[in-house]
Amino acid sequence: MNIALQHSTWALNRWARLGTAVVLCCLVAVLTSEPAFSARTKLIRDAEIESTIRNLATPLLKAAGLAPNDVRIHLVKNDGLNAFVAGGMRIFFYTGLLQNTKSPNELAGVLAHEIGHISGGHLARTRDELRGATATTVLAAVLGVAAAVVSGDGAVGAAVALGGQSAAQRNLLKYSRTQESAADQAALNLLDATGQSARGLQSFMRLIGSQELLLSSQQDPYLRTHPFSRDRVQAIERHLSRSRYTDTPDTAEALRAHQRMIAKLDGFLSPVSRVLAKYPETDTSLSAAYARAVAYHRRGEFERSDREADSLVARAPDDAYFWELLGQVKMERGQIGEAVIAYEKALALSNRQPLITIAYAHAVIQSGDAARLDGVVPILKDAVLRDGQTSSGWRLLATAYGKQGRLGLAALALAEAEWRIGRPKRALQQALRAQQELKKGSGDWLRAEDLRLAAQRVLNR
Repeated sequence: MNIALQHSTWALNRWARLGTAVVLCCLVAVLTSEPAFSARTKLIRDAEIESTIRNLATPLLKAAGLAPNDVRIHLVKNDGLNAFVAGGMRIFFYTGLLQNTKSPNELAGVLAHEIGHISGGHLARTRDELRGATATTVLAAVLGVAAAVVSGDGAVGAAVALGGQSAAQRNLLKYSRTQESAADQAALNLLDATGQSARGLQSFMRLIGSQELLLSSQQDPYLRTHPFSRDRVQAIERHLSRSRYTDTPDTAEALRAHQRMIAKLDGFLSPVSRVLAKYPETDTSLSAAYARAVAYHRRGEFERSDREADSLVARAPDDAYFWELLGQVKMERGQIGEAVIAYEKALALSNRQPLITIAYAHAVIQSGDAARLDGVVPILKDAVLRDGQTSSGWRLLATAYGKQGRLGLAALALAEAEWRIGRPKRALQQALRAQQELKKGSGDWLRAEDLRLAAQRVLNR
Protein backbone atom coordinates (compact mmCIF):
# COMPACT_ATOMS: atom_id res chain seq x y z
CA MET A 1 0.00 0.00 0.00
CA ASN A 2 1.28 3.46 -0.75
CA ILE A 3 -0.52 6.63 0.18
CA ALA A 4 1.30 9.42 -1.60
CA LEU A 5 0.48 13.02 -0.74
CA GLN A 6 0.93 15.37 -3.67
CA HIS A 7 0.95 19.16 -3.38
CA SER A 8 -1.31 20.62 -6.03
CA THR A 9 0.33 23.45 -7.94
CA TRP A 10 -2.12 23.73 -10.83
CA ALA A 11 -2.67 27.21 -12.15
CA LEU A 12 -6.04 28.94 -11.90
CA ASN A 13 -6.63 28.75 -15.65
CA ARG A 14 -6.49 24.92 -15.42
CA TRP A 15 -8.18 24.29 -12.11
CA ALA A 16 -10.87 26.25 -10.27
CA ARG A 17 -11.20 25.99 -6.52
CA LEU A 18 -14.34 24.20 -5.31
CA GLY A 19 -15.67 23.67 -1.82
CA THR A 20 -15.11 27.19 -0.48
CA ALA A 21 -17.61 28.89 1.80
CA VAL A 22 -19.47 30.69 -0.98
CA VAL A 23 -21.44 28.50 -3.39
CA LEU A 24 -21.37 31.15 -6.10
CA CYS A 25 -17.60 31.13 -5.88
CA CYS A 26 -17.72 27.37 -6.42
CA LEU A 27 -20.02 27.68 -9.42
CA VAL A 28 -18.02 30.37 -11.18
CA ALA A 29 -15.00 28.13 -10.80
CA VAL A 30 -16.55 25.79 -13.36
CA LEU A 31 -15.96 28.42 -16.03
CA THR A 32 -12.23 27.75 -15.83
CA SER A 33 -12.92 24.17 -16.95
CA GLU A 34 -11.34 22.06 -14.22
CA PRO A 35 -11.27 22.01 -10.41
CA ALA A 36 -8.30 23.62 -8.75
CA PHE A 37 -6.88 23.66 -5.34
CA SER A 38 -4.59 25.99 -3.48
CA ALA A 39 -0.94 25.21 -2.91
CA ARG A 40 -1.94 23.75 0.45
CA THR A 41 -4.28 21.20 -1.06
CA LYS A 42 -2.98 17.64 -1.11
CA LEU A 43 -4.20 14.82 -3.28
CA ILE A 44 -3.86 11.23 -2.17
CA ARG A 45 -3.06 8.34 -4.49
CA ASP A 46 -3.59 4.81 -3.22
CA ALA A 47 -4.10 1.72 -5.35
CA GLU A 48 -6.37 -0.13 -2.92
CA ILE A 49 -8.59 2.79 -1.97
CA GLU A 50 -9.02 3.87 -5.59
CA SER A 51 -9.86 0.27 -6.51
CA THR A 52 -12.45 0.04 -3.72
CA ILE A 53 -14.20 3.19 -4.91
CA ARG A 54 -13.85 2.18 -8.55
CA ASN A 55 -15.52 -1.19 -7.87
CA LEU A 56 -18.51 0.62 -6.39
CA ALA A 57 -18.59 3.22 -9.16
CA THR A 58 -18.27 0.96 -12.21
CA PRO A 59 -21.77 -0.59 -12.24
CA LEU A 60 -23.31 2.81 -11.49
CA LEU A 61 -21.38 4.46 -14.32
CA LYS A 62 -22.39 1.72 -16.75
CA ALA A 63 -26.03 2.09 -15.70
CA ALA A 64 -25.73 5.82 -16.39
CA GLY A 65 -24.42 5.10 -19.89
CA LEU A 66 -20.92 6.35 -19.06
CA ALA A 67 -17.63 4.60 -19.84
CA PRO A 68 -16.00 3.85 -16.44
CA ASN A 69 -12.49 4.50 -17.75
CA ASP A 70 -13.50 8.02 -18.79
CA VAL A 71 -14.29 9.05 -15.21
CA ARG A 72 -11.45 9.95 -12.83
CA ILE A 73 -11.62 9.43 -9.08
CA HIS A 74 -9.60 11.89 -6.99
CA LEU A 75 -8.97 11.79 -3.24
CA VAL A 76 -8.43 15.06 -1.38
CA LYS A 77 -6.69 14.95 2.00
CA ASN A 78 -9.18 16.86 4.07
CA ASP A 79 -11.11 15.98 7.24
CA GLY A 80 -14.25 17.66 5.93
CA LEU A 81 -17.35 15.88 4.67
CA ASN A 82 -17.45 16.64 0.97
CA ALA A 83 -17.64 15.17 -2.52
CA PHE A 84 -18.17 16.95 -5.80
CA VAL A 85 -17.93 16.68 -9.56
CA ALA A 86 -15.78 19.12 -11.49
CA GLY A 87 -13.77 19.39 -14.67
CA GLY A 88 -16.21 17.26 -16.61
CA MET A 89 -15.66 13.60 -15.75
CA ARG A 90 -13.89 13.92 -12.41
CA ILE A 91 -15.28 12.98 -8.99
CA PHE A 92 -13.49 14.32 -5.92
CA PHE A 93 -13.83 12.81 -2.45
CA TYR A 94 -12.57 14.30 0.77
CA THR A 95 -10.91 11.65 2.91
CA GLY A 96 -13.11 12.81 5.79
CA LEU A 97 -16.21 11.76 3.87
CA LEU A 98 -14.76 8.32 3.14
CA GLN A 99 -13.78 7.81 6.78
CA ASN A 100 -17.26 8.76 7.95
CA THR A 101 -19.23 6.46 5.66
CA LYS A 102 -20.80 3.67 7.69
CA SER A 103 -21.11 1.13 4.88
CA PRO A 104 -20.26 0.56 1.23
CA ASN A 105 -23.92 1.23 0.47
CA GLU A 106 -23.64 4.71 1.94
CA LEU A 107 -20.60 5.44 -0.20
CA ALA A 108 -22.42 4.00 -3.22
CA GLY A 109 -25.28 6.42 -2.54
CA VAL A 110 -22.92 9.41 -2.60
CA LEU A 111 -21.27 8.06 -5.76
CA ALA A 112 -24.64 7.62 -7.44
CA HIS A 113 -25.55 11.21 -6.60
CA GLU A 114 -22.31 12.61 -8.05
CA ILE A 115 -22.66 10.42 -11.15
CA GLY A 116 -26.15 11.89 -11.46
CA HIS A 117 -24.54 15.32 -11.80
CA ILE A 118 -22.30 14.03 -14.60
CA SER A 119 -25.04 12.24 -16.54
CA GLY A 120 -27.32 15.26 -16.10
CA GLY A 121 -24.79 17.63 -17.63
CA HIS A 122 -25.07 19.93 -14.62
CA LEU A 123 -21.65 21.52 -14.99
CA ALA A 124 -22.47 22.67 -18.52
CA ARG A 125 -25.83 24.00 -17.38
CA THR A 126 -24.19 25.87 -14.54
CA ARG A 127 -21.91 27.58 -17.04
CA ASP A 128 -25.00 28.69 -18.99
CA GLU A 129 -26.59 30.07 -15.82
CA LEU A 130 -23.43 31.95 -14.99
CA ARG A 131 -23.45 33.66 -18.36
CA GLY A 132 -26.75 35.23 -17.33
CA ALA A 133 -25.40 36.58 -14.04
CA THR A 134 -24.22 40.16 -13.76
CA ALA A 135 -20.65 40.88 -14.74
CA THR A 136 -20.02 42.36 -11.29
CA THR A 137 -21.11 39.19 -9.50
CA VAL A 138 -19.09 36.92 -11.76
CA LEU A 139 -16.01 39.13 -11.47
CA ALA A 140 -16.27 39.21 -7.68
CA ALA A 141 -16.53 35.45 -7.50
CA VAL A 142 -13.61 34.93 -9.89
CA LEU A 143 -11.52 37.29 -7.78
CA GLY A 144 -12.55 35.26 -4.75
CA VAL A 145 -11.34 32.06 -6.40
CA ALA A 146 -8.06 33.71 -7.39
CA ALA A 147 -7.50 35.02 -3.87
CA ALA A 148 -8.09 31.57 -2.42
CA VAL A 149 -5.63 29.98 -4.83
CA VAL A 150 -2.91 32.59 -4.29
CA SER A 151 -3.28 32.81 -0.52
CA GLY A 152 -4.04 29.15 0.12
CA ASP A 153 -6.91 30.31 2.33
CA GLY A 154 -10.48 29.61 1.32
CA ALA A 155 -11.69 32.23 3.80
CA VAL A 156 -9.90 34.92 1.80
CA GLY A 157 -11.75 33.93 -1.35
CA ALA A 158 -15.03 33.95 0.55
CA ALA A 159 -14.41 37.44 1.89
CA VAL A 160 -13.73 38.83 -1.58
CA ALA A 161 -16.66 37.06 -3.20
CA LEU A 162 -19.07 38.19 -0.50
CA GLY A 163 -18.57 41.75 -1.66
CA GLY A 164 -20.10 40.94 -5.02
CA GLN A 165 -23.18 39.00 -3.97
CA SER A 166 -26.47 40.04 -5.48
CA ALA A 167 -29.80 38.69 -6.66
CA ALA A 168 -27.88 36.77 -9.31
CA GLN A 169 -26.24 34.69 -6.59
CA ARG A 170 -29.62 33.83 -5.07
CA ASN A 171 -30.85 32.67 -8.49
CA LEU A 172 -27.79 30.48 -8.90
CA LEU A 173 -28.32 28.94 -5.48
CA LYS A 174 -31.91 28.19 -6.39
CA TYR A 175 -30.73 26.60 -9.62
CA SER A 176 -28.20 24.55 -7.69
CA ARG A 177 -30.95 23.20 -5.41
CA THR A 178 -32.84 22.10 -8.52
CA GLN A 179 -29.75 20.29 -9.73
CA GLU A 180 -29.33 18.56 -6.37
CA SER A 181 -32.88 17.21 -6.52
CA ALA A 182 -32.30 16.04 -10.09
CA ALA A 183 -29.04 14.32 -9.06
CA ASP A 184 -30.89 12.64 -6.19
CA GLN A 185 -33.51 11.26 -8.58
CA ALA A 186 -30.81 10.06 -10.95
CA ALA A 187 -29.05 8.40 -8.01
CA LEU A 188 -32.22 6.56 -7.00
CA ASN A 189 -32.68 5.32 -10.55
CA LEU A 190 -29.06 4.18 -10.75
CA LEU A 191 -29.22 2.37 -7.42
CA ASP A 192 -32.35 0.54 -8.55
CA ALA A 193 -30.79 -0.26 -11.92
CA THR A 194 -27.82 -1.88 -10.15
CA GLY A 195 -29.94 -3.71 -7.55
CA GLN A 196 -28.80 -1.60 -4.58
CA SER A 197 -30.66 -0.06 -1.68
CA ALA A 198 -31.07 3.69 -1.29
CA ARG A 199 -30.80 3.41 2.50
CA GLY A 200 -27.17 4.52 2.35
CA LEU A 201 -28.10 7.70 0.50
CA GLN A 202 -30.88 8.27 3.02
CA SER A 203 -28.54 7.96 6.02
CA PHE A 204 -25.99 10.27 4.43
CA MET A 205 -28.65 12.88 3.69
CA ARG A 206 -29.81 12.70 7.31
CA LEU A 207 -26.24 13.35 8.41
CA ILE A 208 -26.06 16.41 6.17
CA GLY A 209 -29.48 17.58 7.34
CA SER A 210 -28.36 17.45 10.97
CA GLN A 211 -25.85 20.21 10.20
CA GLU A 212 -28.35 22.74 8.86
CA LEU A 213 -28.68 24.52 12.19
CA LEU A 214 -24.93 24.85 12.68
CA LEU A 215 -23.14 28.12 11.96
CA SER A 216 -21.76 28.14 8.41
CA SER A 217 -18.20 28.06 9.78
CA GLN A 218 -18.99 24.79 11.54
CA GLN A 219 -20.81 23.10 8.67
CA ASP A 220 -19.11 20.52 6.52
CA PRO A 221 -18.33 21.67 2.95
CA TYR A 222 -20.82 19.22 1.48
CA LEU A 223 -23.73 21.22 2.90
CA ARG A 224 -22.36 24.44 1.42
CA THR A 225 -21.80 22.98 -2.05
CA HIS A 226 -24.90 20.74 -2.03
CA PRO A 227 -27.86 22.86 -0.81
CA PHE A 228 -30.04 20.71 1.44
CA SER A 229 -33.82 20.50 1.72
CA ARG A 230 -36.29 18.32 3.60
CA ASP A 231 -38.04 17.64 0.28
CA ARG A 232 -34.98 15.76 -0.89
CA VAL A 233 -35.05 13.44 2.12
CA GLN A 234 -38.77 12.86 1.68
CA ALA A 235 -38.26 11.94 -1.98
CA ILE A 236 -35.69 9.32 -0.96
CA GLU A 237 -38.05 7.96 1.70
CA ARG A 238 -40.86 7.64 -0.84
CA HIS A 239 -38.50 5.73 -3.11
CA LEU A 240 -37.54 3.38 -0.27
CA SER A 241 -41.19 2.63 0.42
CA ARG A 242 -41.69 1.22 -3.07
CA SER A 243 -38.28 -0.03 -4.24
CA ARG A 244 -37.81 -3.80 -4.43
CA TYR A 245 -34.16 -3.31 -3.41
CA THR A 246 -34.72 -1.35 -0.19
CA ASP A 247 -33.60 -4.20 2.07
CA THR A 248 -30.81 -5.50 -0.18
CA PRO A 249 -27.69 -5.90 2.01
CA ASP A 250 -24.10 -5.16 1.08
CA THR A 251 -22.10 -8.15 -0.11
CA ALA A 252 -19.52 -9.64 2.24
CA GLU A 253 -16.79 -8.71 -0.23
CA ALA A 254 -17.90 -5.06 -0.37
CA LEU A 255 -18.07 -4.90 3.43
CA ARG A 256 -14.52 -6.26 3.78
CA ALA A 257 -13.16 -3.83 1.20
CA HIS A 258 -14.91 -0.90 2.86
CA GLN A 259 -13.62 -1.86 6.33
CA ARG A 260 -10.08 -2.10 4.98
CA MET A 261 -10.38 1.27 3.27
CA ILE A 262 -11.50 2.92 6.50
CA ALA A 263 -8.76 1.18 8.49
CA LYS A 264 -6.08 2.27 6.03
CA LEU A 265 -7.28 5.88 5.97
CA ASP A 266 -7.49 5.91 9.76
CA GLY A 267 -4.03 4.41 10.08
CA PHE A 268 -2.38 6.97 7.85
CA LEU A 269 -4.41 10.10 8.53
CA SER A 270 -5.90 9.99 12.05
CA PRO A 271 -3.94 10.77 15.24
CA VAL A 272 -2.05 7.64 16.29
CA SER A 273 -3.61 7.62 19.75
CA ARG A 274 -7.07 7.65 18.21
CA VAL A 275 -6.16 4.83 15.80
CA LEU A 276 -4.88 2.58 18.59
CA ALA A 277 -7.95 3.29 20.69
CA LYS A 278 -10.27 2.42 17.81
CA TYR A 279 -8.27 -0.71 16.84
CA PRO A 280 -6.93 -2.22 20.09
CA GLU A 281 -4.76 -5.32 19.99
CA THR A 282 -7.69 -7.33 21.29
CA ASP A 283 -9.24 -6.78 17.85
CA THR A 284 -7.73 -9.57 15.75
CA SER A 285 -9.42 -8.69 12.47
CA LEU A 286 -7.33 -8.05 9.37
CA SER A 287 -8.54 -4.46 9.11
CA ALA A 288 -7.53 -3.73 12.71
CA ALA A 289 -4.05 -5.22 12.18
CA TYR A 290 -3.82 -3.11 9.01
CA ALA A 291 -4.52 0.11 10.92
CA ARG A 292 -2.15 -0.81 13.78
CA ALA A 293 0.72 -1.69 11.41
CA VAL A 294 0.53 1.80 9.96
CA ALA A 295 -0.02 3.58 13.28
CA TYR A 296 2.94 1.85 14.99
CA HIS A 297 5.11 2.67 11.97
CA ARG A 298 4.14 6.34 12.17
CA ARG A 299 5.00 6.41 15.88
CA GLY A 300 8.37 4.78 15.32
CA GLU A 301 7.47 1.53 17.11
CA PHE A 302 8.97 -0.55 14.34
CA GLU A 303 8.96 -3.92 16.11
CA ARG A 304 5.24 -3.68 16.70
CA SER A 305 4.65 -2.41 13.18
CA ASP A 306 6.64 -5.30 11.71
CA ARG A 307 4.76 -7.79 13.85
CA GLU A 308 1.42 -6.54 12.53
CA ALA A 309 2.62 -6.28 8.92
CA ASP A 310 4.18 -9.75 9.02
CA SER A 311 0.97 -11.15 10.45
CA LEU A 312 -0.97 -9.68 7.53
CA VAL A 313 1.18 -11.31 4.83
CA ALA A 314 1.24 -14.57 6.82
CA ARG A 315 -2.56 -14.67 7.09
CA ALA A 316 -3.18 -13.51 3.50
CA PRO A 317 -0.04 -14.32 1.48
CA ASP A 318 -1.79 -13.66 -1.85
CA ASP A 319 -2.95 -10.15 -0.94
CA ALA A 320 -0.99 -7.63 -3.03
CA TYR A 321 -1.88 -4.68 -0.82
CA PHE A 322 -0.43 -6.25 2.34
CA TRP A 323 2.85 -6.84 0.52
CA GLU A 324 2.65 -3.27 -0.76
CA LEU A 325 2.34 -2.01 2.82
CA LEU A 326 5.34 -4.08 3.85
CA GLY A 327 7.29 -2.57 0.96
CA GLN A 328 6.33 0.95 1.97
CA VAL A 329 7.30 0.66 5.63
CA LYS A 330 10.64 -0.93 4.68
CA MET A 331 11.27 1.78 2.10
CA GLU A 332 10.52 4.58 4.54
CA ARG A 333 12.98 3.09 7.04
CA GLY A 334 15.75 2.91 4.45
CA GLN A 335 15.64 -0.90 4.20
CA ILE A 336 15.70 -0.69 0.41
CA GLY A 337 16.62 -4.30 -0.35
CA GLU A 338 13.72 -5.64 1.72
CA ALA A 339 11.42 -3.05 0.17
CA VAL A 340 12.33 -4.22 -3.34
CA ILE A 341 11.51 -7.84 -2.45
CA ALA A 342 8.16 -6.91 -0.88
CA TYR A 343 7.17 -4.64 -3.77
CA GLU A 344 8.20 -7.31 -6.26
CA LYS A 345 5.76 -9.70 -4.60
CA ALA A 346 3.01 -7.05 -4.61
CA LEU A 347 3.71 -6.35 -8.28
CA ALA A 348 3.25 -9.97 -9.29
CA LEU A 349 0.08 -10.42 -7.23
CA SER A 350 -1.51 -7.20 -8.52
CA ASN A 351 -0.85 -7.93 -12.21
CA ARG A 352 1.38 -4.84 -12.40
CA GLN A 353 -1.10 -2.37 -10.95
CA PRO A 354 0.24 1.06 -12.04
CA LEU A 355 0.72 2.67 -8.61
CA ILE A 356 2.36 -0.47 -7.22
CA THR A 357 4.61 -0.61 -10.28
CA ILE A 358 5.67 2.98 -9.66
CA ALA A 359 6.46 2.23 -6.00
CA TYR A 360 8.47 -0.84 -7.02
CA ALA A 361 10.40 1.17 -9.62
CA HIS A 362 11.20 3.81 -7.01
CA ALA A 363 12.63 1.15 -4.71
CA VAL A 364 14.71 -0.39 -7.52
CA ILE A 365 16.11 3.00 -8.56
CA GLN A 366 17.01 3.76 -4.94
CA SER A 367 18.70 0.39 -4.62
CA GLY A 368 21.11 1.11 -7.47
CA ASP A 369 20.55 -2.37 -8.89
CA ALA A 370 21.48 -1.84 -12.56
CA ALA A 371 20.32 -5.30 -13.60
CA ARG A 372 16.84 -4.75 -12.18
CA LEU A 373 16.71 -1.20 -13.59
CA ASP A 374 16.80 -2.43 -17.19
CA GLY A 375 13.73 -4.56 -16.52
CA VAL A 376 11.94 -1.80 -14.62
CA VAL A 377 12.01 0.90 -17.32
CA PRO A 378 9.52 -0.71 -19.77
CA ILE A 379 7.01 -1.67 -17.09
CA LEU A 380 7.32 1.78 -15.47
CA LYS A 381 6.57 3.46 -18.80
CA ASP A 382 3.58 1.17 -19.27
CA ALA A 383 2.39 2.03 -15.75
CA VAL A 384 2.48 5.80 -16.19
CA LEU A 385 0.68 5.52 -19.53
CA ARG A 386 -2.04 3.28 -18.08
CA ASP A 387 -2.50 5.41 -14.97
CA GLY A 388 -2.84 8.59 -17.00
CA GLN A 389 -2.67 11.06 -14.11
CA THR A 390 0.64 10.69 -12.32
CA SER A 391 3.31 13.36 -12.63
CA SER A 392 5.60 11.72 -10.06
CA GLY A 393 5.68 8.55 -12.16
CA TRP A 394 6.92 10.50 -15.16
CA ARG A 395 9.64 12.12 -13.03
CA LEU A 396 10.68 8.70 -11.82
CA LEU A 397 10.84 7.47 -15.41
CA ALA A 398 13.01 10.48 -16.26
CA THR A 399 15.39 9.49 -13.45
CA ALA A 400 15.54 5.91 -14.74
CA TYR A 401 16.28 7.08 -18.29
CA GLY A 402 18.95 9.43 -16.93
CA LYS A 403 20.70 6.59 -15.13
CA GLN A 404 20.75 4.72 -18.43
CA GLY A 405 22.21 7.72 -20.25
CA ARG A 406 19.11 8.13 -22.45
CA LEU A 407 18.95 11.91 -22.07
CA GLY A 408 16.40 12.58 -24.81
CA LEU A 409 13.87 10.23 -23.27
CA ALA A 410 14.63 11.67 -19.82
CA ALA A 411 13.79 15.17 -21.08
CA LEU A 412 10.63 13.89 -22.77
CA ALA A 413 9.47 12.26 -19.52
CA LEU A 414 10.11 15.54 -17.66
CA ALA A 415 8.08 17.40 -20.30
CA GLU A 416 5.20 14.99 -19.67
CA ALA A 417 5.46 15.59 -15.92
CA GLU A 418 5.53 19.40 -16.24
CA TRP A 419 2.58 19.38 -18.65
CA ARG A 420 0.48 17.32 -16.25
CA ILE A 421 0.93 19.75 -13.37
CA GLY A 422 0.13 22.81 -15.48
CA ARG A 423 3.59 24.27 -16.04
CA PRO A 424 3.64 24.88 -19.81
CA LYS A 425 6.82 26.97 -19.83
CA ARG A 426 8.85 24.18 -18.25
CA ALA A 427 7.10 21.59 -20.42
CA LEU A 428 8.10 23.58 -23.50
CA GLN A 429 11.73 23.79 -22.35
CA GLN A 430 11.96 20.05 -21.72
CA ALA A 431 10.21 19.20 -25.02
CA LEU A 432 12.74 21.30 -26.94
CA ARG A 433 15.59 19.65 -25.05
CA ALA A 434 14.16 16.22 -25.89
CA GLN A 435 13.94 17.07 -29.59
CA GLN A 436 17.60 18.03 -29.63
CA GLU A 437 18.52 14.53 -28.43
CA LEU A 438 15.93 12.36 -30.18
CA LYS A 439 15.91 11.24 -33.80
CA LYS A 440 13.80 13.65 -35.82
CA GLY A 441 10.58 12.05 -37.03
CA SER A 442 10.69 9.17 -34.51
CA GLY A 443 7.65 8.43 -32.38
CA ASP A 444 9.24 9.95 -29.28
CA TRP A 445 10.35 13.05 -31.24
CA LEU A 446 6.77 13.51 -32.52
CA ARG A 447 5.41 13.20 -28.98
CA ALA A 448 7.84 15.93 -27.91
CA GLU A 449 6.55 18.02 -30.82
CA ASP A 450 2.95 17.52 -29.64
CA LEU A 451 3.91 18.70 -26.15
CA ARG A 452 5.87 21.63 -27.55
CA LEU A 453 2.94 22.83 -29.65
CA ALA A 454 0.42 22.37 -26.83
CA ALA A 455 2.59 24.26 -24.36
CA GLN A 456 3.24 27.03 -26.86
CA ARG A 457 -0.49 27.48 -27.48
CA VAL A 458 -1.10 27.92 -23.77
CA LEU A 459 1.76 30.40 -23.42
CA ASN A 460 0.55 32.43 -26.40
CA ARG A 461 -2.89 33.04 -24.88
